[in-house]
Amino acid sequence: MAAQFGIIPENIPGKPEPFNLRVPEQDIADFRQLLKLSKIGPATWWNQHKDHRYGVSREWLSQAKEAWLSNFDWRKHEERINKFPNFKMDVKDPEAGHINMHFIALFSAKKDATPLVFLHGYPASFTEFLPVVELLTAKYTPETLPYHVIVPSLPDYGLSGSPSENIEMTVELSARIVNQLMIDLGFGEGYLAQGGDLGSLIARILSAEYKECKAFHVNMLDPTEAPPSYDGVSAEELAILKRTEAWRETGMAYALEHATRPATAGLAIASSPLALLAWIGEKLVEWVDPRAPLPLDTLLATVSLYWFTDSFPRSLYHASVLKFFMPGQRLPTSKEKPLGYSLFAHDLAVLPHAWAKQVYPNLKFFRMHAEGGHFASEEQPEAFLEDVEEFAGAVRGLFGAE
Repeated sequence: MAAQFGIIPENIPGKPEPFNLRVPEQDIADFRQLLKLSKIGPATWWNQHKDHRYGVSREWLSQAKEAWLSNFDWRKHEERINKFPNFKMDVKDPEAGHINMHFIALFSAKKDATPLVFLHGYPASFTEFLPVVELLTAKYTPETLPYHVIVPSLPDYGLSGSPSENIEMTVELSARIVNQLMIDLGFGEGYLAQGGDLGSLIARILSAEYKECKAFHVNMLDPTEAPPSYDGVSAEELAILKRTEAWRETGMAYALEHATRPATAGLAIASSPLALLAWIGEKLVEWVDPRAPLPLDTLLATVSLYWFTDSFPRSLYHASVLKFFMPGQRLPTSKEKPLGYSLFAHDLAVLPHAWAKQVYPNLKFFRMHAEGGHFASEEQPEAFLEDVEEFAGAVRGLFGAE
């Protein structure tokens, strides 16, 4: 039983409260009515293409809408979430005030367990780590689990709260709130951060700005400065770089819209479940290894969670990082604390091994995977977890364990 992992360590500063997710029946009924009445636009030259060059096709959207109405069972996904210990806890930030943070936790009974926080990205949620949590609860008991595993809904995402509408959420503020969450859970002596997409950006900021973060592992990484030469880059890595460059040329428009017009994008896309499905579904279809796409049911669960939690208009701060990159600024990233990097070949931003070693002298772990894409913890959970555990073992000494 996963519930046995929910015993909260004694004498922690915060006060986490058990939480059980259940969307009201009326919300589900309203959603279904809105979806049913949502109109699919007319056929055009662009939306007849099925190769994603112009986004989702009309055929895909029509079929996904029908599946959402006819075959999708939200309660089944709630049950999967509620199998694990869920909590909510108020976290106080000097700027944002009190933020009600949601997280799944697997607490270890081991005195020397390594605190490990998994940080999701966009357009995902804490649920992208459910396959990893399932693997951990199958592999360990509370007495043998080497980690305290914390899987939060990031601030302004999913089941976590928001600051006042008078406060702009940023990647930096989100990182500060996550750090305070870990302190309030009793991990002020040190923790390991793991993330992809937005989660990788937050992990990098945590590594640079907060002493409590002792090491970090990411599955998305790009250089903080001009890339080195192509010497030492393998043919396979060159092919991956070519693919990511093509994506930058044709797939980045959404991020510019999110970064520069979040009000318009947030209000428009959040007005209809079908609009949300098209906008988010495009990424969940395109950003994976095309040889092993995510099941449609998984995709619909992600979009449903965004809908039921009003996540989309709140979540757009993920793209604010472009304000760093467009003027040539760099995202704060430690070059001293141990770094682990797992490169999945079909991700959107990658760093070849030779470059990673030159740019980050603190690189302690690297592994390239020929399979998997942007949502590695869902696409390749076994390989993903193996990497994280190997890195965690390599840095275990930082947490008072041998």
